[in-house]
Amino acid sequence: MWVWNALSFLGGVLAVSLTAYVSLAVNRRKMDGETLARWEAVLFEKSAQLAEAARSLRHHAERYAAGADQDARRDRVNDAQERLRIAMEQLRLVGNRRVQIAARVVVHHAYAVAMLGVDDRDPRSDQYPDTPPAARLNDALQEFYRAVRQQLRAADPEDVLHEDDFDGIAAGLRPLTPEQRSTKV
Repeated sequence: MWVWNALSFLGGVLAVSLTAYVSLAVNRRKMDGETLARWEAVLFEKSAQLAEAARSLRHHAERYAAGADQDARRDRVNDAQERLRIAMEQLRLVGNRRVQIAARVVVHHAYAVAMLGVDDRDPRSDQYPDTPPAARLNDALQEFYRAVRQQLRAADPEDVLHEDDFDGIAAGLRPLTPEQRSTKV
């Protein structure tokens, strides 16, 4: 009789142990998934900030010489450079090695774009004699987008349109017919 009691007791202990193990494993996977989702959200946010700052810097640098208020435009270029560097540093916390390198290369070429726009000189012309700063920045951003998409596990992470592709697309666009428009002109 005591054998049955002992086996029942051991069966109960085994059942509780198995239940506890499964519960812990499920909770750990759930927590790992939630942590990964938070990291990916931060990666996306900081990557978007870096891209925004790079585009803003290029926009203001390219319009600096023709602008009426060059002091204000220079301040915008400096602000964009600051935001770009901050975003790059933040990406060092959440980005993998490829993302970190790509972000640093964006900052590297964005500086040349800023200097060309504001001081009319390319500080890196000796290193890249055949490529203007804006083209180098576009290439750097292209690699940055691919790196971020790869880390975020996007479908076809390498399939990102290059800035140069947009000119070809725009050349093939035709005005919408009145029937295609969402509002009448």
